Amino acid sequence: MLSRFSTLLLALMLLAGAAFAATPEEIITAKLKAAFPEVVVAAIKPASLPGFYLVTSDNYDPIFVSGDGRFLIQGNVMEMRGAEIVNVYDEAMTAQRKASLAAIDPNDMIIFPAAGGKAKGVAYVFTDVDCPYCRKLHGQIAAINKYGIEVRYLAFPRAGPKSAAAAKMDKVWCAKDPRAALTDAKMGHTDPGPQRAGCKSPVERESALGISLGVNGTPSVMLESGDEVGGYVTADELAKDIGIIK
Repeated sequence: MLSRFSTLLLALMLLAGAAFAATPEEIITAKLKAAFPEVVVAAIKPASLPGFYLVTSDNYDPIFVSGDGRFLIQGNVMEMRGAEIVNVYDEAMTAQRKASLAAIDPNDMIIFPAAGGKAKGVAYVFTDVDCPYCRKLHGQIAAINKYGIEVRYLAFPRAGPKSAAAAKMDKVWCAKDPRAALTDAKMGHTDPGPQRAGCKSPVERESALGISLGVNGTPSVMLESGDEVGGYVTADELAKDIGIIK
């Protein structure tokens, strides 16, 4: 039988152990830092995959990591729900994208409004001014707007936030007329025109957001629902994706 002193000591030890027990988030962060010192964790959230967490990062693609930090899954994970097969990764990322896109300050985006002033749908487009297919998509901006689709551009320099392209985009996003500056830049012009005084470019921040949402190329088109349409799309295809036409 334990003495009263031994019982008290054991209780104190258990309390101390509980106080210092690391949470899954802390364990995962420590394990990732040890394996990938350069990783910048943005968020860690429980996943529908039992025992796993969805980890988003400012400089790595999203991944699933087990709560004890032992196992890492990158890419698609399929779950059989009765007769339905669900992509757990897409499901998790759709929710993540929807929340993240809704939280962006409109002033940080270059917005091409829907024709007529009332949008039937919204497309978020991560873009690079030097990307050929970004330029091709932008060539259809009038047709896209005519369908009633508002296009919200976000910066994603493919060569990274410290690249020459990023420097161009800093000036585009801080131009007094960002829409004209973006259109000119996509046509190969190098002068973005007058700059807004005191403007703090969101390019680096939006680049990090794109990575955390799984963007690895441009253009990357997403909808308000969080669904990822993919890369280059025509005006007709985008209108179908949004449900404006059949």
